[in-house]
Amino acid sequence: MGNDEDALGPAPERPARDTALMFGGGVAVGAAVLGLIWMFISLVGGGSGDAPESSGSGQVAPLSASKPAQAQPTRMELCRSAASALTAPLEAAGPAMDQWAVHIGAMNKLVVGAISLKQATAFWNQTRVGAQGRIEHFRAAVRTLRGHDVSCPSPSLVRPSEGVALRSCARQVSADLQTLDAARTAVHTWHMHVLDMDRLRAGTLAPATATKMWLAMWQRGQAQLDAYRDAVRSARRAGGCSTAQPGLPQPPSMTMSNDLPGT
Repeated sequence: MGNDEDALGPAPERPARDTALMFGGGVAVGAAVLGLIWMFISLVGGGSGDAPESSGSGQVAPLSASKPAQAQPTRMELCRSAASALTAPLEAAGPAMDQWAVHIGAMNKLVVGAISLKQATAFWNQTRVGAQGRIEHFRAAVRTLRGHDVSCPSPSLVRPSEGVALRSCARQVSADLQTLDAARTAVHTWHMHVLDMDRLRAGTLAPATATKMWLAMWQRGQAQLDAYRDAVRSARRAGGCSTAQPGLPQPPSMTMSNDLPGT
């Protein structure tokens, strides 16, 4: 028995060793299972990016820093910005409309016998010079509005509690927009007639056809010119914005000199 005990070793040591091996194996298996579970959770939950990052100082860094909200412009600021943006197109409308007014005025005087056909032709030739450049200058100024916000509340939507200044500025912007719309309509007709005159001079438009088209444009142009004049006058009475006064042109006058070369 002694030899058997020496071969087998003390009786208490075998269970302890077996227990340790079983416990170690269980811990290893359990750790593996937990690892798989956490891996699955991290994949489903979006990966390790969901975990807060360490700041390196032993403290957990915040996930994100909130940005301060930008203050929205007031209604007064919107109206002032709109009035300022409308200044250049309104100023550019003046020279183009002045030429169109003289061109139409020559026809008006011709039909009532105030000037001769030779004089009217001299006026028309004079107003044709540089017309395309002034038209393009106006159109370029209008295109600049694409990059500007010209939103402003309607004067009727301004509450009394918002003050007289805002109501006045809103009236100004509303009137300016109407003026610009009238100018765009009138300048478009003027542009079509300028192109017709160029075609006539180039021989690609028959004189009879050109005359018929001119008579139609003359009457339409007169109505559009009147609408533009009315809009300009209304805008001058509308009010104003304290920091931006649109450069409204003077309404086109019909005064023409009969002392043009060739008359």
